[in-house]
Amino acid sequence: MRRWLAPLFLLLSVLMPLAVQAARQPDDYVVLCYHDIVDLKLTPNLKLYPQTIRRDTLIRHFNWIKQQGYHPVSFQQVLDAKAGKTPLPEKAILLSFDDGYESFYRLVYPLLKLYNYPAVYALVGSWLDVPDDKLVPYGNDRLPRNYFVGWPQIREMQASGLVEIASHTFASHYGLLANPQGNVQPAVTTAVWSPAGYETMADYQVRVKADFDASARQLKEQTGRAPRIMVWPYGAFNQTALNLARDSGMPYSFTLIEGLNTLGDSGATVRRYLLEEDTSLETLDEIMGGNTWERQEERLVHVDLDYVYDKDPLQLNKNIDLLLERIKGYGITTVYLQAYADENGDGVAEALYFPNRHMPVRADLFNRVAWQLKTRVGVKVYAWMPVMAYDMGPNHTYVTDSRTGAPARGQYLRLSPWDAASRQLLLDIYEDLGFYTKFDGLLFHDDAFLSDYEGPMPLARSTQALRAQGEHKTDLLIDFTLALRDAAARYRQGGADGLKTARNIYAALVTEPDAQQWFAQSMAAFAKAYDYTAVMAMPYMEQAENPDEWLARLAETSLAQVPAERLVFELQSRNWRTDQPIPDEELARWMQIIQRKGVKNFGYYPDDFHNNQPDPAVLKPVFSVQTQPQPVQLPVAPSVPVSAAMATQAGAAR
Repeated sequence: MRRWLAPLFLLLSVLMPLAVQAARQPDDYVVLCYHDIVDLKLTPNLKLYPQTIRRDTLIRHFNWIKQQGYHPVSFQQVLDAKAGKTPLPEKAILLSFDDGYESFYRLVYPLLKLYNYPAVYALVGSWLDVPDDKLVPYGNDRLPRNYFVGWPQIREMQASGLVEIASHTFASHYGLLANPQGNVQPAVTTAVWSPAGYETMADYQVRVKADFDASARQLKEQTGRAPRIMVWPYGAFNQTALNLARDSGMPYSFTLIEGLNTLGDSGATVRRYLLEEDTSLETLDEIMGGNTWERQEERLVHVDLDYVYDKDPLQLNKNIDLLLERIKGYGITTVYLQAYADENGDGVAEALYFPNRHMPVRADLFNRVAWQLKTRVGVKVYAWMPVMAYDMGPNHTYVTDSRTGAPARGQYLRLSPWDAASRQLLLDIYEDLGFYTKFDGLLFHDDAFLSDYEGPMPLARSTQALRAQGEHKTDLLIDFTLALRDAAARYRQGGADGLKTARNIYAALVTEPDAQQWFAQSMAAFAKAYDYTAVMAMPYMEQAENPDEWLARLAETSLAQVPAERLVFELQSRNWRTDQPIPDEELARWMQIIQRKGVKNFGYYPDDFHNNQPDPAVLKPVFSVQTQPQPVQLPVAPSVPVSAAMATQAGAAR
């Protein structure tokens, strides 16, 4: 690939999740993704880019495939197997080549005929419409038209029966300006920004649908067959684009999400492995054998955008750079990034950090920082969002206490989940988050609770009635958060399947058996509903007299209710009761304690990057996924009884 594409292709490793695979099964298949192929014997001085592969390397791949007993199949064979007509051969694989380079006809097609290997060949329509004597606009470059395949060659290859022609869009293989700060993001999944403002959802759909229709129409006119496969440029898609492609006659699509495919899959988002010149045969063996893996431990930092934002653009840029360098140095996996503004620290959103239909925008900042974290640092970014805690002013319906008829004092101000207008407003906000920004997951804030005096009251306050009411409200809140997830996924890059969810829960509610009826929260229910249950494991916030023992017991109690791979511990790096930072050595020791108890996923809040607190030099040996845990010794306080504060007190302290 050319140099201008490198920044977007670098995203593939951070935007497209790796899947942990079991051994190959009879009904699965692997799809390999190639791009340009070169013959250095003919062009010895040609510079190679990451996705450009030498002809000799491709031949080695083809020989290895044959020697190892793998069977390249066509996409039609996959569909026939799905329909129960003809089973797939064992160790089935599918070859795909993107972008429509002329090298495919000249170098690859003869090899396909020699080996009798079928392939899918994805074309960018607008590049092929350029006259022979003109240059193809290729990002920031201009390439000769003959760098790309011609229609006679396309028709010849299709007629051979070995090559299926797919759409790679008509003219959406490029990056669009995605925000005022100048970040460029994939055209298919981005609301374009201009000085006049952002593209609307309606305009976005018109633009994308027109592109898909143009591609389908062009391929039908030129080859006699309309495409049925959309191959997403840069692997970037969303649920709306999937629907639009289906409406344009392409119900199947190829992504760059890594993993095996099975006949039970719909085929709407076929997974592929992107191959490069330096992809070794050992790596190819792991891919083809279904033995790829991803580190399972999550290490996270919970970041306030309120700390990053500054009215001075120069200082804001310095803050962002400082944050990025700090996170990069940690060697962690994930950032929980605040997407709402909370200047007074009451936990209620009074503005947002992204464009939206209903609330003020303090600064159009979330997408910029999230994108930089993903592309420059390589971490996953979860949008940290309230569920109901939004201050919309007096003309909205809020959760009220049945005893007073007003919002409960000392609790978050929360829009009512029983009010249809409030629900739609919140769904709109989450949909806007997905439309205007790029992120990997959602962290639902700790505001999603309902006390036993909030909402419809049972006729009698018996234990049985309160328990039933608590279970009903627990389900109500879970269902609503999942509806918010679906709203965010509608336009979010990567669609719904890859959108991870985490939800905060107070530590006191983990240990109290009556928590569900008091606050409509349940660890067991969270474990079933979300990818991660994020326990606020903050001993000083809960007034624990012996933090070490308190954390150890909390870890044991939590792991008894939630599987380790779906449990997150969020430690506190600041004592809000004394307004002092937690000593770095103490925080490091806490990390060791919970690891010894079996907690795999953990991090801390808040991160004071301005003052280097906590100090990465102290935490990294026990925190980073790039290092082996090292002992951090501190005197352990004597054992004393532990008292846990109620969640309402904890919320006020936070």
